Amino acid sequence: MIRSRLFFRLFSAILAAVALFAAAIYVFSVPLIEEKAYEIELNASRTILDNVFVMAGKIDGSLEDRRAMTEEAYKAQLRNVVSLAASYLDHALARAERGEIGEAEARRLAFDGLGAFKYGNNDYIWVTDYQSVIRSHPDPEFQGRDASRFQDGDGRAILPTIIAIARDRGEGFHTYPWQRLGETRASEKLSYFIDLPHRGLVIGTGAYLDDIDREVERRKAEAVDDLRQALRNIRIARTGYVYIFDAARKMIIHPNPNIEGQDFGLLKDPATGRLIADELVEAADSDRPLSYLWDKPSDPGNYAYEKISWVRHFKGFDWYIASSVYVDELKRSSAVLGNRLVTIALALMVAAGALGYLAVDWLMRPLNRLAQTAEQVQAGNLDAQSGIRRDDEIGLLAEALDGMVRRVKDDILTLDSRVRERTNELEEAETRRRLILDAIPAAIAYLGRDEIIRFVNRGWAELVRQDAGPLIGRDLKSAIGRFAHNAIQPHMERTWAGEEVTFSYSFPHPGGHMVTTRNTLIPQRAASGAVTAMFVLALDVSAEKETEARLMEAQRMKAVGQLSGGLAHDFNNLLSVILGNLAAARDRYGEVEGLDSYLEPAVRASRRGADITSRLLAFSRQQPLKPQPVDVSALVREVSVLLSRSLPSSITITVPDEGGECWAIADSNQLENALINLALNARDAMPDGGRLEMDVRLRSVSDDLTFDEPVEPDDYLEIRVTDNGTGFAPEAMTRAFEPFFTTKRLGSGLGLSMVYGFVKQSRGYITLDSRVGIGSTVTILLPRAAPVAMDGEAEAATPSPALWQGQLALIAEDDADVRAVLRGQLVDLGFSVVEAESGDEAAELFGRIEGLSLVVSDIVMPGISGIELAARIRAERPAIRVILISGFSFDTSPGADDLVILRKPWEMSDLASAIARTAEPSDAA
Repeated sequence: MIRSRLFFRLFSAILAAVALFAAAIYVFSVPLIEEKAYEIELNASRTILDNVFVMAGKIDGSLEDRRAMTEEAYKAQLRNVVSLAASYLDHALARAERGEIGEAEARRLAFDGLGAFKYGNNDYIWVTDYQSVIRSHPDPEFQGRDASRFQDGDGRAILPTIIAIARDRGEGFHTYPWQRLGETRASEKLSYFIDLPHRGLVIGTGAYLDDIDREVERRKAEAVDDLRQALRNIRIARTGYVYIFDAARKMIIHPNPNIEGQDFGLLKDPATGRLIADELVEAADSDRPLSYLWDKPSDPGNYAYEKISWVRHFKGFDWYIASSVYVDELKRSSAVLGNRLVTIALALMVAAGALGYLAVDWLMRPLNRLAQTAEQVQAGNLDAQSGIRRDDEIGLLAEALDGMVRRVKDDILTLDSRVRERTNELEEAETRRRLILDAIPAAIAYLGRDEIIRFVNRGWAELVRQDAGPLIGRDLKSAIGRFAHNAIQPHMERTWAGEEVTFSYSFPHPGGHMVTTRNTLIPQRAASGAVTAMFVLALDVSAEKETEARLMEAQRMKAVGQLSGGLAHDFNNLLSVILGNLAAARDRYGEVEGLDSYLEPAVRASRRGADITSRLLAFSRQQPLKPQPVDVSALVREVSVLLSRSLPSSITITVPDEGGECWAIADSNQLENALINLALNARDAMPDGGRLEMDVRLRSVSDDLTFDEPVEPDDYLEIRVTDNGTGFAPEAMTRAFEPFFTTKRLGSGLGLSMVYGFVKQSRGYITLDSRVGIGSTVTILLPRAAPVAMDGEAEAATPSPALWQGQLALIAEDDADVRAVLRGQLVDLGFSVVEAESGDEAAELFGRIEGLSLVVSDIVMPGISGIELAARIRAERPAIRVILISGFSFDTSPGADDLVILRKPWEMSDLASAIARTAEPSDAA
């Protein structure tokens, strides 16, 4: 025992000394050598980059000098050409002054001669007078043309500017866009010109700047080729190199021919997944190099080699100049030296270990075998035996260990195998059960009779917004809260009594919306029949409930709209009869004293009825609309001016500032009515005064957004009308857009319904946000339009009814009362009238009646419709005027766009205006 310890200590001391010596060499020498060698190579790469950067700077400076020299040479040439041309012009005009030829002939010869003169790259001479009329130009398009309105990109007049400079200074240079001869695309042109005050002319010539640019670019290309040859001879370390790319990620110079001249912007760094070009640009002019993976010239296309690059941005050419070297080459020299030192240290350690081993092996061999056997047994190898047979203490120990291992093997081998198999089976079953329950799209929990949670799946944990692990072992009330527990307690008591219970429960989500679940409680009975636990199954049906509610609301609004439209049509027929007969009574019996006091209220009431039908048509989306691009910002400001005169002074109106144009596709009149309705509603909600805000802005919808219905992704114009009034109660919010529903004592209930119908008919969306005591906001989305120049429309004067005396008209109307009113009005206007009760009857009559000049037809009637009747008349007898009448909206069927449509109810003046708007017939049919 003592000898074993002594030999162990000696052997350990030898190994420790050798190890410490080798470690000291490695720790203090190898890292320092590797660091210095790496630093030297890295600095060399940076130095080479700086030298190349200086070379690029010299090239840039040379090119700038070259450009300046080229531009000065062009200017000198322009001066010479203009001087020569001016001399020629003076010589030609002097002949007229000497009387040799006439003045007109002299000017023609002078200007034609200058117009035919060409030099350089198809350059020419031009002459203009002080009024910007071009007197000489090689392009006939400009010869003699007034060019005072020709402008450059900044909106400045070109020739007036040149003339002003020439007359002020006598001569000058000016740059402006102008097309070459024979081309349509304008290029920047530098012109030199002089003033000829005694002639009243300005003469000049010019050169296109792209000619100068091509000369400079040619020199730049030569310089880049020289730089490319120089860089290909530069090597950093063994295979490192310098390369250049531009801001467009195009490789300008690179030793790899597969990359040079190519766009490498899509190449990714395999290590980071980012674009290598972006990483190089970010590292430009920083104090740190970029590390990334790249290929080698000897192995092109294999981007698996780590590189380090210094990058600098050369702004003159917008280049990125980079020096690149492979990391393994930087580390090669230091790694070689370090490996040698490590090899020496390892050799010393191996030699010392070998000597120590020889010294103690003869003593430690049996102990090692015994220890190895113990380790094998500890690792679970019960078949291990030491095999030592000695007559000393080591032999006794080995014999005892071998016997013990054999007995333990016999006792536990079978039991251990069975336990392991059973454990594996249980673990696999539990894993499968957990995966299945977590994958089910439902929340599942298992409760004991004491309401302690025994199991939850992932869905139930997410439903109560907690982790599944901490929920196990907690009582149900602490997990879901006292309020929720009290709500479901009666259902749980029924389940504990043995009944399977299904119920719904709603609770607020932290996101602000309500969550509705359908819950089923299933009792679990013991063998005795007593309920000992229960299963809880919960399904989130919030989306189904919301979809069902939206569908029912949409169907209800559609049904109300259809009913409203039908009522409006029938009511319009009645109003047409009433208004027509009232007007006839006024015309025929107007001299009866006191009659007008009875007729006028009836007329006003009928017109109010017409306004109600108009609102009903707006809600049912049958309102006559003329959608066109509208500057909504300007319209809102105009509406605010009208409102400021009618709203109380206690209400402050805020509208968009001038200058911002926001255009939408809508009927401007109906949009104005909608805004006024919303403003009047806001006024009624603020009896004590307040703030009314009308805001307009552009809005792009790309994500999910819901107003009265889901909003289609597109570009829209958003209109927001906000007040700080009394607001809507929750029960009133759901019915706010229904016709005839109102919260005001004297309200008609058609204001918001008209706005709703107008928005939906305009292919828009609307939503109402309101809180009691805080205020309301109505938000409208309308299709966005591009700004357009709006021209005023001239109103046509209505001709005198005397123009129609003796003409023949055909009426097509299925309602006898409406037909009678229409007949009386046409007779009063001077027409003779023929009647038809259906479209089919009218179709027969118009083809057989001679001298027919006008057809007035209802759109909806038995037989063919008014639209079809109008189409037949146009095809067979186009000289006949056609007017359509309707109690619905203006028809938008194909072929009806340019027809005159008279809306029910109407007055005789409306009918006369409609006749005047029709095309005058060429002759009697």
